[in-house]
Amino acid sequence: MFKLFMTALIALLLPLNFTKADALSNVKSSGKLIFGLEAGYKPFEFLDENNKLVGYDIDVGSEIGKRLGGVTPTPKDTNWSTVIQSLYNGDFNLILGGMTATEERYKRVNFSYPYMDASSGLLVMKNSGIKSPSMLGGKVVSAGAGTPQINQLKLAAKEHSISYKGDIKTFDKDEVAYAAMRSGRLDAYASTLVSLLAFAQTSDDVTVIPFTSKMWKAEYTAMAFKKEDESLRSAINQIIVEMKNDGTLASLQKKWFGQSFVDLLPNEAPTW
Repeated sequence: MFKLFMTALIALLLPLNFTKADALSNVKSSGKLIFGLEAGYKPFEFLDENNKLVGYDIDVGSEIGKRLGGVTPTPKDTNWSTVIQSLYNGDFNLILGGMTATEERYKRVNFSYPYMDASSGLLVMKNSGIKSPSMLGGKVVSAGAGTPQINQLKLAAKEHSISYKGDIKTFDKDEVAYAAMRSGRLDAYASTLVSLLAFAQTSDDVTVIPFTSKMWKAEYTAMAFKKEDESLRSAINQIIVEMKNDGTLASLQKKWFGQSFVDLLPNEAPTW
């Protein structure tokens, strides 16, 4: 009797232990592609004058939804500093929010093929006299909370043998950093070059200088997936290639950034 009971119990548990949920099938069966981002990162995602969420990532997500078989793209605003934990909590299927692929993030997620360039820049006031990262000694510097530019500022200080004034400040929203700079509380703000250039086009009193170094390699914007969600990542990688080949990705980049960066993007996911 005991053997019969154990046999029945094992048969009941086997499907639970060995059946692995398929991320792509789950998205298609739900009819939704939910992607995490943080609104306020113009031009990747931001609220327009009608309080509607728009931007490059929103358009890319919409195109992916169509090509996955008509699933509804559903952006979900979240806290960027905890975005990877929210992914693993099941709050969304992937991160599609202007994320720069980094070694530290790769420990927790797998990246898609790059869908945008993510080179860094420094926003400074035009009258600051700052022309390069080597001139930031004794200056108040900052970056977005949870972004790779925080570590880049630390590496730049070592490279140029300089010390900043106080600790590196962090901001949850770019707009708050811009306001701090205008009020004289901040000398330089590090972020992705394209996002800073987009802001600089709207303001005559700021400028953007390149933030490059031999201490970090080429940077790319990529989508992020849970390590186990390979089926969804593979399907979206193929869609990214299709969007490059048929001109869709270049068209969206010209719409939001004023030029195409497609030729700079490899068909290979960033790894370490």
